[in-house]
Amino acid sequence: MNHAHTSSHRARVTGFTLFELMIVMSIAAILAALAVPAMHSFLQTQEQISAVTQLVTELSYARNEAIKEDVPVTGANCTGTGVCICASANATTCDPAGNWNNGWIVYSSSPTTNQVLEATGALQTGLTLTTNPAGTPAVTFAPDGTSNIGALTQFVFCDSRGASYAREVEVDVTGRIQASSTPGYDVTGATPLVCP
Repeated sequence: MNHAHTSSHRARVTGFTLFELMIVMSIAAILAALAVPAMHSFLQTQEQISAVTQLVTELSYARNEAIKEDVPVTGANCTGTGVCICASANATTCDPAGNWNNGWIVYSSSPTTNQVLEATGALQTGLTLTTNPAGTPAVTFAPDGTSNIGALTQFVFCDSRGASYAREVEVDVTGRIQASSTPGYDVTGATPLVCP
């Protein structure tokens, strides 16, 4: 009698009904529909933060090299002597048009160095980098660490999510380099950013 009861019990608990399977599949589809956009936005944010960090690191490196080399700056936009960071499409020369989306280089044009010190390739697809003043081809640093362009330079990173997710890097005339901590706003946190 126990044997018959056990066999009957096994027959009842094996497998899922079609209805149960459809419910589970529906829940999985809903969860996937919610998770995929969030994951895409997370990946875009990580790509943007990575690009911002790379630019800040290389701006700081260029400034430190300028202080270390202690070579008086002549000319502007990497045309004389000194250390600069400039837009570059080929990782060897500066792009006078100032298209930073293609990448950038840290370049020392001092008589003893005269070479590319660091190079960064093109931005990830969908990420753009603009400057203010528009089309700024380079930032050159003087031996005292100041920026010799004589004005605040802003770099704004944007992606398909628009200005509310944009991030900014600023180099002021003293050579101080800052990145915005609040997406969509400049380093002060007060002025909204604009994407092209």
